[in-house]
Amino acid sequence: MAALPSDIAASLRARSIASVEDATIKARFPSARDNSKDAAEGFFDSLTDAQTALAQRASLLGAVRRRFEVVAGGVIDITDGAVPTHRVIDTEQGLDALMIAARIEIDMEQDESKVEYFG
Repeated sequence: MAALPSDIAASLRARSIASVEDATIKARFPSARDNSKDAAEGFFDSLTDAQTALAQRASLLGAVRRRFEVVAGGVIDITDGAVPTHRVIDTEQGLDALMIAARIEIDMEQDESKVEYFG
């Protein structure tokens, strides 16, 4: 297949490399990315776009998030149009935080709800 003029122009334009590395994240998750030393690739039209995406990615990866499954008696009340968040307290795990309900299972026969929280 022949290269189009737009493909040739795209391959000849100037390139920049942007990277971000956090020693705290690398120490906390040493086997992340299957122990790969290679950077995750991304392709952007401008260096500003790449730096914005890197900042967003670093903020997402830098926060420690955990999952909890909670069984509650009855049916969990969810307000229409709102993101379902609840305060989860687990003294064993040292948790007292607002968390997002990632999955809700309602068992009408057992009159209970299973909620998987993420946060």
